[in-house]
Amino acid sequence: MTAIRPPRSGLKRLFLAMALLLVATMAGTFVIGERARDYNLKAYSYHQAVDALQETLSTYKDAETGQRGYLLAQNETYLAPYTRAVHRLPAQLADLDARASAGILNKSDVDQLRSLGEQKMAELQLTIDLAHGPGGFPAAITVVKSNLGMEKMDAIRDQVHTMVAQKEQQAIDLAHIWTILSNICTLAFAGTALVNLLFLVWAFGRIRREVSEREQAFEQLAHQQQLTAVTLASIGDGVIVTDGQGRITFLNQIAVNLTGWSAADAVGQNCSTVFKILNETTRKPVENPVEKVLRSGVTVGLANHTVLIRRDGSEIPIDDSGAPIRAPGGTIYGVVMVFRDFTGRRKFEENLRIAKEEAEAANIAKDNFLAVLSHELRTPLTPVLVTLTAWEQNATLPGELREDVPTLRRCIELEARLIDDLLDLTRIIRGKLALNFEVADVHSLLQAVASMYRSDLDAKSIRLSMSLGAEVHHATVDTGRMQQVFWNILKNAAKFTPTGGNIEVTSGNVDHQLQIHFTDSGVGMSPETMNRIFQPFEQGSAELVRRYGGLGLGLSLSKTFIEAQGGSIAASSPGPGKGATFTVSIPTTDAPLGDPKPKKRDRSGIESARPLRILLVEDHEDTAHVLRRLLERLGHHVELADSVASAIKAARKPFDLLLSDIGLPDGTGNDLIRELRETQHLSVPAVALTGFGMEEDIARSREAGFTDYLTKPVNFQRLQIMIQKIADAR
Repeated sequence: MTAIRPPRSGLKRLFLAMALLLVATMAGTFVIGERARDYNLKAYSYHQAVDALQETLSTYKDAETGQRGYLLAQNETYLAPYTRAVHRLPAQLADLDARASAGILNKSDVDQLRSLGEQKMAELQLTIDLAHGPGGFPAAITVVKSNLGMEKMDAIRDQVHTMVAQKEQQAIDLAHIWTILSNICTLAFAGTALVNLLFLVWAFGRIRREVSEREQAFEQLAHQQQLTAVTLASIGDGVIVTDGQGRITFLNQIAVNLTGWSAADAVGQNCSTVFKILNETTRKPVENPVEKVLRSGVTVGLANHTVLIRRDGSEIPIDDSGAPIRAPGGTIYGVVMVFRDFTGRRKFEENLRIAKEEAEAANIAKDNFLAVLSHELRTPLTPVLVTLTAWEQNATLPGELREDVPTLRRCIELEARLIDDLLDLTRIIRGKLALNFEVADVHSLLQAVASMYRSDLDAKSIRLSMSLGAEVHHATVDTGRMQQVFWNILKNAAKFTPTGGNIEVTSGNVDHQLQIHFTDSGVGMSPETMNRIFQPFEQGSAELVRRYGGLGLGLSLSKTFIEAQGGSIAASSPGPGKGATFTVSIPTTDAPLGDPKPKKRDRSGIESARPLRILLVEDHEDTAHVLRRLLERLGHHVELADSVASAIKAARKPFDLLLSDIGLPDGTGNDLIRELRETQHLSVPAVALTGFGMEEDIARSREAGFTDYLTKPVNFQRLQIMIQKIADAR
């Protein structure tokens, strides 16, 4: 589509440019003329100064003439010129001072002339005084004959002549500049007149051309209007066009179908008559978009839930917008409104809402399923894991059984770890990974993990060497998650290192970071494997998956955990079959003050605790039996309950610690602790034993009143540590 150029916009700019040129020329000529006038006035002032200087010189000459005539004639009447000169000189010298102050004369020259004149007048007065004195005229004539007076007069003449010559030369220079400026003004006027004449000749031709282009533009405009009408009539939305008073001038067939008004009936009608709209909820009239555009002058759209009342009274949900039609000067001379039937979109949004609700319900069901699955998988593992832990510490266990117990325990812990990894992955996806930060000795955390994993390494005859050389090895971390990272890396290294291999752990400090390197002599990695190793469910090649098994979650979770604590983890390998190195970096911090003294520990490495009265609430019979037997073996008195009701009854007796399962036959452990805290004012520590390991489950337990929690399968060593802390606190 050819754009129509405003026919006279170019001429307007040119006429404006010529007008500006004329104004600029006149202004420049005025400024130059003013400057020339200033130069002329200054030259005139110089001529006046020359006249004043010469008049002053003439006055000094008159004074000398009167003195000489008096001395020669010895007659007082000859002193008249001297006397008149004495009276005129002060005014003449004052006039010269004023001209010096105005910058016309040089002040130092005027001062020099005044000084010479004062000396001359003093000499003349001296001779006159001598003539009047005892020596008489001979004495005065003697002074005259000394030529002192002639020298003074010659100095005055020279000073005046110098000043006059200077001012006359300056006047000549100014007159020359004035002549140049006058010529410039003349040339500027002549040049401007010539340019304007040429412009008028050009403008005449341009106007003739503009008239021809204007006629062509009107033809193009008619063509474009026809094209616009066809376009508006063919688009898929309803279109209504109005004039500046809101009267309809055009509506397309879609608008006819939507409003129920024919084009013949609608054209000329006020838009609010044809386009009646209501709020679908309140049933109150909504301001017509055309009226809103004419009032505000901006593009507008309707709010949600707006319906169009058709001519036959039926309703259609619509969506619309209105925009002003502006003249080149910005004046609004009409409005174009576009609207569409919103019924299909309304159905789509409703379907989308239903799908979203179903997806959220499915997600909740999935989370509930994972929680229940976690509980059902964890609960049976507790008695097995606790029993195996106890057997492993039992020195009286038969030899062939002792060799199998660590293997069984590792298998149970692996199953528990897989459950935890799946739940951790769910937490990360939902953005609900919680961390508890504290300053910790990372070397100690690492050594504790290595000690716990020592039996697994011994089972494959893998040699673990540790050279922890970092001088600064404290950091602000979540100790549990940090140990989980170390556990995953060591487990990964042991898994892919053949029997009899080596794992080397070293540490050092680089740029306020603690770096720990885990280097193994295992199967190594290709560059492709290293690019995927930290992705969930990735273990490298299919052959490695078949050979070594696993879900491929450990390293992915470790990367998330370490980055959430401000650190990083990286992997490197020289290639397949050449081992691999995993590097963990974490920002360091200052070590806390004080070094707690080590406490006495039993053979399991757990601090020995004084006996406690423990209320154990557990409905899983095997778990309850095993935990009771092991706790009593440690010297504690254990009271069993298998429901909320039986636990409330048992709680009437005094006890030091409550260990309670969350899932109970007649309620939950949260109900139990809430009842005991509120009605019986129970203040003893309470630990939740939960197979529901999601953050929401743990948070609910803490809110209900539990002071701590253990996720099933229960790690009996962690339980012993908790009991030790409670015993120490009491």
